[in-house]
Amino acid sequence: MKNSLSLCLLLWFCACRSQPGASPAAGRNLLPELEQLSDSLDKQKQGDRLAFWRSRLDAPAYRHSSEALAYLHYQVAKYLVKANADSAAYHIGRALELADAGEPVPRLKFAICNGAGIIAEAQAKFYLAGYYYNESAAIITSTDSLDAKPLSKAVCLLSAAQYNNKVSQSGKAAAQNRMALQLLQQMPVPSPRHIFRAYSQLFAAGSDGGLFTTDSLFVCLSAMERWAAASEDSLQRRFLQEHTAYYYTKTQRFDSAVHFYEQVKAFDENSLHNKAPNAIRNLYITLSNLADLYIRSGQLQQAAAAIRRADELDNQYPGKLAGDEKVLGAKAVMHLRFAAGDRAGATKAAGDLYDLQQGVIRNAGVLANEEMESVYQLRAKDRSIASLNRQVDFAAQRIENNRLLLLVIALLALLAVSWALMIYFAQKQKRALQERENVLLQQQLLRAQMEPHFIFNTLSALQSFIRFDEKEKSIHYLSQFSKLLRSNLELSRQQYVPLSDELEAIGHYLSLQQMRYEEAFHYNIIAPEADTDMLLIPPMLIQPFVENAILHGISSTAANGVVTVEVLACEKQVVVNITDNGKGMAAGRNGKSAHKSLSGAIARERLEILAKEKGMQAGLDIVSGDGGTTVRLTLPVKSAL
Repeated sequence: MKNSLSLCLLLWFCACRSQPGASPAAGRNLLPELEQLSDSLDKQKQGDRLAFWRSRLDAPAYRHSSEALAYLHYQVAKYLVKANADSAAYHIGRALELADAGEPVPRLKFAICNGAGIIAEAQAKFYLAGYYYNESAAIITSTDSLDAKPLSKAVCLLSAAQYNNKVSQSGKAAAQNRMALQLLQQMPVPSPRHIFRAYSQLFAAGSDGGLFTTDSLFVCLSAMERWAAASEDSLQRRFLQEHTAYYYTKTQRFDSAVHFYEQVKAFDENSLHNKAPNAIRNLYITLSNLADLYIRSGQLQQAAAAIRRADELDNQYPGKLAGDEKVLGAKAVMHLRFAAGDRAGATKAAGDLYDLQQGVIRNAGVLANEEMESVYQLRAKDRSIASLNRQVDFAAQRIENNRLLLLVIALLALLAVSWALMIYFAQKQKRALQERENVLLQQQLLRAQMEPHFIFNTLSALQSFIRFDEKEKSIHYLSQFSKLLRSNLELSRQQYVPLSDELEAIGHYLSLQQMRYEEAFHYNIIAPEADTDMLLIPPMLIQPFVENAILHGISSTAANGVVTVEVLACEKQVVVNITDNGKGMAAGRNGKSAHKSLSGAIARERLEILAKEKGMQAGLDIVSGDGGTTVRLTLPVKSAL
């Protein structure tokens, strides 16, 4: 029968197997190989690395793996971004399409989205860059086991936080900066430059969004000062001075704020002279903020000079300043007119400021729509590809079904025979299950009531104590017996009970037997260090073996018997070792051994049923020798939480 069933399954597998081709698993195996290649190329020149990855794009080995092709396009884009941002944007777009078409690989999608953000930033597409930075940051926060370097994740979070703070999402920016700080502080070798950036952006998010008190801002400033000293970067000193000026402005110490902002202005003037990137914009913003500080501290002439210098910059470098930067200059002009008492000039400046702000809002909306249009197109293309893939799969399935039709008809007779055999064995299994259920019912009956001969012996011992006028022993014995009865009745109603309750019932039982045998043995119960109230085990499985240890191991000894119950708590199971110092099962076997074997068989059967029903480990081992017997019970355990 087994041979027929195996033949049937073999033929069915041969009929249903797919045509040869590249499997998804094979494609995924190529990705780690490419990642190792990337690490080995770090010491080569950038041009050599670009040529290497371009050559791999045409390699036949990677044509059928969307993950591998996505990674190759990502690498090409990474080395093109400085030389040709538009070409880099094409390759990163292909990488995104291929990554979405294949099996989800979080570390690959994270790297590609982060690269897309860098390329969009190089193309001055602010909103698109922020979108991709937040996409990659979302992968970090939603995937605990993301296999990426801590520094890469931290830099991505910092970029996303910088964008979010600029669009007034200060709370989100602060959370991302904190997460980046945690990653940077876990690195074996800290990066002062990146840690300073994290504290700097955290300061900006906390101050712009009103999230931090001045004390919290001061803590950030102190950390920035430490890490700026460690990095010895003049640009970081510039940002430190700017944040310090803001802190003094916040605490109404305008003279100190002016002092630090004048140092920032000197740095920006020097950067403009050296034609540093963004020097024009930085100097204009610094002059506008400095003018505001001069106005607050009553230095109107200095404020007017700062505004004139800002206007000179705007006229000298037309088209270099963004609308939101010009808004700062317009605000400074309006505040100066109000402070000087020029109401007409202030009203006109307020109108100019309003027009500027409206233009910034309109331009931002248009720019965001234009930049995000590529994202919408990419998503639409993804949906189109997914639809085509479904149609291809459906057509392939129909072809496969037609090809299988003749084979299915040929197999019907064999399948009918196999089906009959399966029904036969299902019935046989059902009968076996019924037998197991009968065994379980028998065990439940044993759990639900005490054995009559044990109750009779207990009452006889109690009668003996009363007859010899041993009142204290009688009262104690009766108390222990009532506790044991109550414990057994309570335990018999439940499928799982706390380990502490089971050990308490065992203690009552051993105490009764010790009194009955007139202290002929001693007992020890060794409980685990874990909280036994929180561990749940099947009830009434330990007591039969404790009873066997007393009846068959201790009854033949003379006043020196020892019964030890040791409980060991493991992760998903409890191990109970029941040890006596009797003569062992072979030497001590007598007329009661049949009862012992029956109780052991019932317990073993019950453990097997529990193991299959609950999917947990359970078992029974007995080791007996001249020095005594050890019964090792492995019980399934559940948590009470």
